Amino acid sequence: MKIILTFLIIFFTNVYAKDKNILILNSYHKGFEVSDIIIENIQKVLYSKDNININILYMDSKEIRSRDYIKELSDLYSIQLKNRSYDLIITIDKFAYLFALKNYHILFHNEPILFSGLEQYSKELVQIYGMEDKINGILEKFFIKDNIDLIRKTMPKLKKLYIINDRSLNADDTSPIITKAIINLKNEIKVEYLRDDTLQELVDYFSIYRENEAIFFVRFSNDKNGKFYNNKEVESAIRSFKLPIFVSDSLFVNKGVVGGKILSFDNMGLKVGYKALRILKRKQIGADVVLNKEFEYIFDQKKLSEYNLSIPNEIRDFKIINSAIGFFDKYRSLINSIFLISPILIVVIFGLLNALNEKQVSSRKLKQRVEFDKVLLNAIDSPIFWQNKEGIILDANAKFCELVGVPYNILKANTLDNLSFDYIKAKKINAYIKTYVKDEKKDKKIYLKNIYGNKKIYAISQTAYESSSYVSGMVTVFTDITKDKRIEEERIKHTQYMIQQSKLAEIGEVFSSIAHQWKSPLVEITALAQDMFYSHDTNEKEEDSYHINNIMIQAKYMTDTINDFQDFIMPSKEKTYFNAYDTIKSMLNIVKHNMKYNYININLDIKENTNLLVYGYENEFMQAILNIVNNSKDALLNNPEKDRNLSILFKNKNDKLLIDIIDNGPGIININEAKIFAQYFSTKEKGHGIGLYMTKLIIEDKMSGKIRLKKLDKKTCFRIKLKVYNEIVSS
Repeated sequence: MKIILTFLIIFFTNVYAKDKNILILNSYHKGFEVSDIIIENIQKVLYSKDNININILYMDSKEIRSRDYIKELSDLYSIQLKNRSYDLIITIDKFAYLFALKNYHILFHNEPILFSGLEQYSKELVQIYGMEDKINGILEKFFIKDNIDLIRKTMPKLKKLYIINDRSLNADDTSPIITKAIINLKNEIKVEYLRDDTLQELVDYFSIYRENEAIFFVRFSNDKNGKFYNNKEVESAIRSFKLPIFVSDSLFVNKGVVGGKILSFDNMGLKVGYKALRILKRKQIGADVVLNKEFEYIFDQKKLSEYNLSIPNEIRDFKIINSAIGFFDKYRSLINSIFLISPILIVVIFGLLNALNEKQVSSRKLKQRVEFDKVLLNAIDSPIFWQNKEGIILDANAKFCELVGVPYNILKANTLDNLSFDYIKAKKINAYIKTYVKDEKKDKKIYLKNIYGNKKIYAISQTAYESSSYVSGMVTVFTDITKDKRIEEERIKHTQYMIQQSKLAEIGEVFSSIAHQWKSPLVEITALAQDMFYSHDTNEKEEDSYHINNIMIQAKYMTDTINDFQDFIMPSKEKTYFNAYDTIKSMLNIVKHNMKYNYININLDIKENTNLLVYGYENEFMQAILNIVNNSKDALLNNPEKDRNLSILFKNKNDKLLIDIIDNGPGIININEAKIFAQYFSTKEKGHGIGLYMTKLIIEDKMSGKIRLKKLDKKTCFRIKLKVYNEIVSS
């Protein structure tokens, strides 16, 4: 008998005296009011017991929803929970419940699961996962049909009802109930079921009062684009609606709604807490899922009066909030005291009235000044904000709100450090300002993409403002200098282009002078050769004719070459239409001997039906192509003589002419595209770095085209893209 008694004492000591560990899986993040209320009330019950420990994991499903995220959570929790043991798993809302079901055999051992926040319970789903004996829960009941009936009784002349429900997992469970309730109305009133709107669209839509219309607000936290709204944003929207609003849960009671048949989240949390205690004490063994049917009618007297509504007669048990209290009831004790000290109070009252009047006058003046300053600040085109010494933003103008992409109500009283977590533009600006403050020698500009995707350049200036003897904060002003910088960049480009053109023009003039001097001797040589042939009477006339003919051919070739060089070297005076293939072929004629003597094979390939007509400066275009060809030639000299190939391919794509210049040289290694076209950058030992820079300037700035370096396997390819024109172009 003693042995049995000892065993029972040890058993019950281990069962009841041992610390109990509970894991709460919360579908949402800390700060989401619904789950916070439920968890707070669960803790209120469980923490009343000394031997219970609670661990909470926040899953943040409102803001992040993807299969990859669920898989990452599963992997993370499998590591985090590997060596942990719990007596009970509590899941808050549907996402956490489904996650626990699907990953139970990976994350847990033999712990029971207690859920809350579900409206629909599927035994079949539980059976699929083999969890029939482990699932406990309390189902929520949102009184959809009852509230629709209540709205119709409260507003007997109701013509149209708007039902708002979002696209969350919970909303999907509620939606069939809403749809059934709408069908049961049998077109007695018009119903508009809203699930696919943004919060701003709802605010705009309900900003005007329409008689005999009402809103049944079920829930709204995610819009059609998946954007998450916190409760403050939703509450602000509800308060702006101009129609009477009814609800089915306690979340927005006393926040601008008329009322309704209410499910209390506080009550739900307490019920889950007490059910958890019964499971821990093993008073409840096996699966048990019950429906929470508790409710209360709550009405806001202020809203009832605003819309001239009254509570239906058949509702006897209800709660009124914001009820009007009579003046005499509210100040009964004060009134009694007034009669006793009325003489003194009269003097005090007159003094207070006078002080109040002066204060109101000062307040009005201050308000007018603040409003004037605000208007003046928002009228300034430059973004401005100021912050105190702790970095808290005291105020900012509309331009700064637009620059950082943060609404004014969120920006004010916040810090750039906090905003950096949610707003990318704020993060960039904050990082730059921190760097700028540390190193004042840095260039005072920041690049940010505005809503149109263009780069803006801002000069930043900061000024400390003082209050008494210490620095109170900093005023920061952003000055948009984009236009000035771009004008300066264009001026520099144009100047460099004109310098290069001037150099080419000077070379052309020198070459013209040389050509003129060459042509006269060449003419004399040909004349003398002919004179010798016709004046000498010799038997070897046939052999002389052969040599004279060769002299004439070489002299003509030299003359043609000089003419070609002379035409090529002179800059084009104006834009013309020209055939890109013919132009490139003419340029290659100039360098063909150089290519030939270096054993370089040149292949020109035109795709069938290719339009080759482009518009621009023909000689400059030849110069641009020559720069690329010369670079290819230098690269090909590193190859064996039998393996030196240069290809120029022509084809059309989307009304563009694509010209690919490809060589099989050793290639350009580890050089990015932007760098290869930079001014004064060269991969050659004695290169000047001006050729490809001028090529890009001619193609993109002078001919409105594009050039880029394409990386091919063991080859180098420069692709030029130009707009093509019809073969017949009017003058």
